[in-house]
Amino acid sequence: MTILQVVQGAATVLGIDVPSLVFGATSREMVEMQSLVNEIARRIAEVNDWQALKTIKQYDGDGVSEAFDLPSDYDRMLVTASIWSSQWTWNLNHILDSDQWLEMQVIPFTFIYGNWMLYGGQYHQLPIMPVGANVKFFYISNLIVRAANASTKALFSADNDSFILDERLLKLGIIWQWKASKGYPYAEDMANYEKQLAACLQKDQGSKPIVSGRPRHNWWWPGSARGVV
Repeated sequence: MTILQVVQGAATVLGIDVPSLVFGATSREMVEMQSLVNEIARRIAEVNDWQALKTIKQYDGDGVSEAFDLPSDYDRMLVTASIWSSQWTWNLNHILDSDQWLEMQVIPFTFIYGNWMLYGGQYHQLPIMPVGANVKFFYISNLIVRAANASTKALFSADNDSFILDERLLKLGIIWQWKASKGYPYAEDMANYEKQLAACLQKDQGSKPIVSGRPRHNWWWPGSARGVV
């Protein structure tokens, strides 16, 4: 479903003229709608670590670099993100205190595990990764819109763009927020949006397997052959 079709569906509920054009239109209603669809889409993207937006990033050590540029589509780390390194068998330690990071740089340390921090639009790691080592982590991409040519982008800018996440949720969000901004009653529409949001959140978690009988266990050490009992 294109963003034009989403807006057309919302227009029938809002009691406004059903548009034949959204992006490129110059009427006040459609200029407002252009802003609103991007605002609601961004809100939806930020409310959850959606599976469709999860992306893996890898940095390779060169023995020199302590800082690496974040991906061009980087929006945020996952709420429960861990960074894993080929050097250690446990995840890296996330440093949140800037003074602690400076202390690690100034005072001689013998590192027994890796440490990382984000600042200045870059990923930083201590100790410096040697050649051949790498780290990997998941992050949330800001590319929430798919263009007609299948490329992705951060904002709607054409009528044939489509939303990577749930389109019905986007339409319901447009409806309640439009009514709220115009001073119309919107409580029922907001409830419909929240109900659909809850359904999308539940669906995004994936299946919940039911285990019956003797459970299977994976017994293995990193670097060894894996066996299943």
